[in-house]
Amino acid sequence: MQNKVAIVLVNYNMPERADQLMSYIHNNIAWPYDTFVVDNGSDLVPASHWTTISLDENVQTCNGWLAGLRRAKEISVQRGGNIYLAYWILITSAEFVLESGDVLSPMCEFLLKNPDAVAIHPALTEDSTTTWSHMLSVGGNEPRRTFMIDNIAALYRADWFDEIGWFNPELTFAWGTDLETCWKARKNGKSIWIDERTKVKKVTNIGYAMDRMNMSAETRFEQAADEAQRVLSKKYGYDFLNRLRYEYTEDEWLGAYPKRL
Repeated sequence: MQNKVAIVLVNYNMPERADQLMSYIHNNIAWPYDTFVVDNGSDLVPASHWTTISLDENVQTCNGWLAGLRRAKEISVQRGGNIYLAYWILITSAEFVLESGDVLSPMCEFLLKNPDAVAIHPALTEDSTTTWSHMLSVGGNEPRRTFMIDNIAALYRADWFDEIGWFNPELTFAWGTDLETCWKARKNGKSIWIDERTKVKKVTNIGYAMDRMNMSAETRFEQAADEAQRVLSKKYGYDFLNRLRYEYTEDEWLGAYPKRL
């Protein structure tokens, strides 16, 4: 197995943000990687000049990621198979800050040294906007174990992620993909981490504030919540949110999220 990383970024009408992310990666990341920048049918502004995959229409975030992952898998097979150590899943709401440095290499080294670890994410800067306050940096100089990570700049071990079939394609808006993926990791006896040595900023709803999404943030919230409720309750029962958050956890991983199970 080789140790490259497949970087998958989905862009819909946010070329400035995509360009900023990819330029930062090009100038700061030493770890070997391939990039799969998916243009998700941008129809208001030109695509990012880093684009490698162009879709005819907006298939929403999750299916954009899946398009990138499928292409990465094709490349891996063409080159003899299993060339990737991990997949790095990015969104244009993510932002690398100047002090981030080489965000990727320390996380890859951690995966290599810890075979039970299947997911790791940079700590979020204190000024990030997020529902998941446990992902905000608490200081320190080492990874800390957690119960779940959001898909902002999530790094997933490739062989394990392939094994679970990546994300659930029914969750087109990507709501719940983070919870379900991390639940599967915990159920499999694998570990999930937040890396305090590295940082990334999350700017929630920036595309909506720029009027680039062809819908309001409120409309997307309603549609994404309805979709997650329908898909996950059918699969995990009426108490799916509690199960996916807290099943197979230990109290010390939860941070500010007390266990309700």
